[in-house]
Amino acid sequence: MWFKNLQLFQLNKDIEPDLSQLESQLEAFRFEPCKSIETYRLGWTLPAATAGQLHHASGGAILLCLRRQEKVIPAAVVNETLQEKVEELEAKENRHVGRKEKLSIKEDILSELTPRAFVRSSFTWGYIAPKDNLVVIDASSAKKADEFLDLLRQTLGSLPVVPFNTEQSPSIVMTEWLQDVSKRPQGLELDGQCELRSDLEEGSVIRCKQQELDAEEILAHIETGKQVVKLAINWQEKIQFILQDDLIIKRLRFGDELLDEAKDSYSDEDPMTRLDTDFTLMTLELKRFIPTLAEWMGGQSNLGSN
Repeated sequence: MWFKNLQLFQLNKDIEPDLSQLESQLEAFRFEPCKSIETYRLGWTLPAATAGQLHHASGGAILLCLRRQEKVIPAAVVNETLQEKVEELEAKENRHVGRKEKLSIKEDILSELTPRAFVRSSFTWGYIAPKDNLVVIDASSAKKADEFLDLLRQTLGSLPVVPFNTEQSPSIVMTEWLQDVSKRPQGLELDGQCELRSDLEEGSVIRCKQQELDAEEILAHIETGKQVVKLAINWQEKIQFILQDDLIIKRLRFGDELLDEAKDSYSDEDPMTRLDTDFTLMTLELKRFIPTLAEWMGGQSNLGSN
């Protein structure tokens, strides 16, 4: 349940979902397995095995889970079959098979293999926090976040969101933290990992791991014009993460104290009880952290519309 990534989106206007109406809207886009000729399917799925509905609400946040099922057709199998068919056709008709014809043959191969392909599923979690004007998605890539938002937009009919913006550039702020210890916010510690990049096109990239980031060699790279684009941070021993220059958070880990609190709260092994406890504690922690993150960057910006 505990999110490992954070992609943040801000709501441009207030929304107050009616939970009973929301459930019927989600039901209209409930996940169904791929049909034989389909390559993938998306839909909402139960947040826990014992859940009775497609959303879970706690502390003003609404949890959703998107399931993506796709057919697995190894590229090597397709290419080998294509090569065999092309060679057979060229030998039989004594002619060269062009690019367009190869693409057509490849499409026929995919159509033939798709009904017999194995399927695999992946899950993307996210929650809406209407009072905080936020949508928070546990996704490591922009594609997965976009899939979640697109399906949510279809489900609700509209979704007035834009990426979470701040007044100051995260890259500039993170670079200042490395240059000047006094500019680091209270409760923030650097965690020995960063990535620096030149702002020049095709500029050089420096990646540091298990490195003393206050070392002279790091400062020397900054003095040559490089800026921090990724930085490992420990916030008050409560959250550890890597902050990127686009405000995406990766490798998110919650502190042992919070995880122990969750374990101590489990009254039984019911999946729904565990989910409710984990989700409540996690969202409360993020409710404290996300405004702090915005404050580090000069406050939240309301630029943009959707």
